[in-house]
Amino acid sequence: MNHCKAMLIGFATFCAFYANAQDSLFLTIDRADKIFVEKNLMLVAGQLNVDAQKALEIQARLYPNPQFTAGFNTWDADNKKLFYAGKSGEKAFEFDQLILLGGKRKKQIELAKQNIRQAELELENLMRNLKYELHKSMFSVYFDLLTLVKYNGQLQQLETIIASYEEQEKKGNIALKEVVRLKSVYIKLNNDKTELFQAIQQEQKDLQLILQTKQFITPRLDSLAWDKYEQLTILDSLQQLALQYRADYRLTALSKTMTELNVQYQKSLAIPDLTLGTSYDQRGNAFNRQLMLTVGVPLPLWNRNQGNIRFAETQTRLSVVNQQTMQAAIESEVNAAWYTMQRSIQEYQKTKQIYNADFFDVYNGMTVNFLKRNISLIEFVDFFESYNESVAEVNRIRKQLVLSAENINYSVAYPLY
Repeated sequence: MNHCKAMLIGFATFCAFYANAQDSLFLTIDRADKIFVEKNLMLVAGQLNVDAQKALEIQARLYPNPQFTAGFNTWDADNKKLFYAGKSGEKAFEFDQLILLGGKRKKQIELAKQNIRQAELELENLMRNLKYELHKSMFSVYFDLLTLVKYNGQLQQLETIIASYEEQEKKGNIALKEVVRLKSVYIKLNNDKTELFQAIQQEQKDLQLILQTKQFITPRLDSLAWDKYEQLTILDSLQQLALQYRADYRLTALSKTMTELNVQYQKSLAIPDLTLGTSYDQRGNAFNRQLMLTVGVPLPLWNRNQGNIRFAETQTRLSVVNQQTMQAAIESEVNAAWYTMQRSIQEYQKTKQIYNADFFDVYNGMTVNFLKRNISLIEFVDFFESYNESVAEVNRIRKQLVLSAENINYSVAYPLY
């Protein structure tokens, strides 16, 4: 049976278990990636955050609004009039405009731009994390379903053998203990199958959450290019790729840039701004219809923004430490992923040499000879259990190889496999 048919049977079994066979979704990795980008709500929220930061850049570009003030005499004691603002009354107008000095507006705009870049990198890092979880779940379900197919076939054979032995036991041809021994093997294998169902169910929950669907997902990965998984990139190259493409590392570099900008901005806040204005007073102190030019500036005698400047400078030094810490963590992560991939390749290559069609042929031969009573129950059970373990182990090694490759992709944030 080829992998495609095996996956269909395995998925049909899985769906039947949940009584939901009519609601299924067969996906390749590329198709799953497309649905993920279109429907994942966490990505939508991340994009909205980027849009919100772009709106704040628009706000940072705006100039301060001018201020207009009007004053009217409430009670004219000479003329006994309320709110009298005629020729002999009193009214005054004032117009003021705040002029930002020290490059404050320019630095606010630059900080807003960096906030947009930060939101974009956070979205990129979120996508990297979620896509890794998506691929890991897709590959896990794929290989677990392959194992499930094998388990189902073996359980069906055992059911047939047990039914035959029960008939022979009733006739007194074999001992009851042989039937019990076969049932024990069946129970053990069925328990393994149940554990596999539970693992698939958990992966299905993760897939449905990431893809925002209620359908059961069956991966279609029959064309896996195994040759590429046997190739291992040089470790130094992976380290360089990680520092170039990892969004979380670029976020630390950006954080350093932003703290340096903040130092400049806090220093600019220590520079007093200028308020220019003009005022008109109908009956001014010096003469009637007094028109004046006003200039206002705060005197930086006590508050020169010293605390905020020192805080920003400390944050800059902290950002350098954070960047160094992140670089060390990434290098360690890449090292671990590389060594894991190396071991996975070695395991896969050994398994590929050992495990072949002979295993299945021998299994069929052992089953036929056991039914013909050419081999003993003990020999058959030992071989049957060993064969089950081999089947599960082969799929585990294949899954581990692919997941190790995905871990390489994740650790360097670049699709090498």
